[in-house]
Amino acid sequence: MKAAALPAQMRECDRIAIEELGIPGIVLMESAARGAAKRARALLGGEVRSKSVAVVCGKGNNGGDGFAAARYLLGWGAEVKLFLLGRLDELHSDAKVNADIYRRLGGSICECPETRDLKHLKRTNCDLILDAILGTGASGELKGLFTEAIRILNASAVPILAIDIPSGVDGATGATRSIAVQANETVTFGLLKTGLLFPPGREHCGAVSVVDIGIPPAVVDRVGVDQYIIEPADVRAALPKRSPAAHKGDAGYVYILAGSPGLTGAAALAAESAMRCGAGLVIVGTPAGLNPILEAKLTEAMTEPLPETADGCLSPQAWTQIEKRLDWADAIAVGPGLGRDPQTAQLILRLLKNVQKPLIIDADGLYHLGADKEKFNLPSNCVLTPHPGELSRLIGLSIPEIAADRMGIARKTAAEWRVVLHLKGAPSLTAAPDGRVIINSTGNAGMATGGSGDVLTGVIAALMAMGLNSFDAAWCGAYLHSRAGDLAAVKKGQFGMLAGDIINCLPETLIELSY
Repeated sequence: MKAAALPAQMRECDRIAIEELGIPGIVLMESAARGAAKRARALLGGEVRSKSVAVVCGKGNNGGDGFAAARYLLGWGAEVKLFLLGRLDELHSDAKVNADIYRRLGGSICECPETRDLKHLKRTNCDLILDAILGTGASGELKGLFTEAIRILNASAVPILAIDIPSGVDGATGATRSIAVQANETVTFGLLKTGLLFPPGREHCGAVSVVDIGIPPAVVDRVGVDQYIIEPADVRAALPKRSPAAHKGDAGYVYILAGSPGLTGAAALAAESAMRCGAGLVIVGTPAGLNPILEAKLTEAMTEPLPETADGCLSPQAWTQIEKRLDWADAIAVGPGLGRDPQTAQLILRLLKNVQKPLIIDADGLYHLGADKEKFNLPSNCVLTPHPGELSRLIGLSIPEIAADRMGIARKTAAEWRVVLHLKGAPSLTAAPDGRVIINSTGNAGMATGGSGDVLTGVIAALMAMGLNSFDAAWCGAYLHSRAGDLAAVKKGQFGMLAGDIINCLPETLIELSY
């Protein structure tokens, strides 16, 4: 998998490389600058002669990268207009070294220590702007000089290449400060930064490329970078292989507790997606009054009528029949369209006390957990799949608080609850109890449609039934589900696609992965 670093982790990688391995910091900066200059040249069509480039630098290391990149562009024949948000006598360390080299090569620097000095930047005509104002170490709200400089950049019609990260974007969470550069492309160094993956930051970075600056892989391993981006090869390697002599028992049995009045579609979608993802057999346990409806909806999956409450939801009296299925099933899914009858919560409590099989809890199953979660002892092979609103109810944080640090909160919750937690959203991410986080690289806004989460539940349940552990089933399932959504969006459009279209594209997704 492709690693993604928190800024603090990237700084520690730099520190080890510089202080312990003896790689000079200016060497790392040189590699970064060369990569940034090459991306600038590519954006200019591969030839920089007769082209004009404005480079806007801060006083820190990000500015140092900008000075060094400007030197390359100057040497290749570009007309470089370099603006420093500060004074030359305020520079230090590697940034000062590169600024001095740039000047000795004939480059000029326009010092802009005050907001009024930015009139020179505002009047500049150029073909490309390099944003080297603030890097991943910046914190706090922006104001004054920085705010105005970024406003000028964003107001220009000139393409912007951000160096390492768009200025104003938090390198860890993707949050933006009072303002952030709206880049057309971002070239980042060493490892992908997590802040480039989460909104709103990812909407500011444009296309992202990563430049290898010479940090040895052993250093990354030592630092313990444990966030990763899913790539197709990862899913291909993780998916179970099926023997030519396989029968449906080898493909896994899934038992789904789902459905309530008005919500039979959720149960059907979960069952159909589990079948389409390869489960050998699926049984939907549903309130008896709804069984005729589900029998009409489902052809390949089976149904089991269970005792119901006066409101038509699953009753605690259903336990006797459910208990018999626990040995039969290879994986159990609870929640799609389950309803919110308080008596159903009693049934869920009893299930959690007795289930030993891999378990996924979604939708109304999560609602019942949130009602009195202290009563529940979740099994270690359990997957929870909340959206931010459901997670808010489970852990007592507001949706904005969760949005401000989705990865950190998912990681903390998975560790505290000792479960696999798949947090839905853009992007979705899967957190393991040991701290690992896998960030999904697929999906689109068209998947924001009723039933999409029920499809995911069925996909993950099928993968668990086929033998994947809960963590691998969750992140693999997320990729398959969202990739099928991408294919559905091509065929139906993001506005016209339905959850059923995602199911219909699951076989094509599996074929694409040579499964």
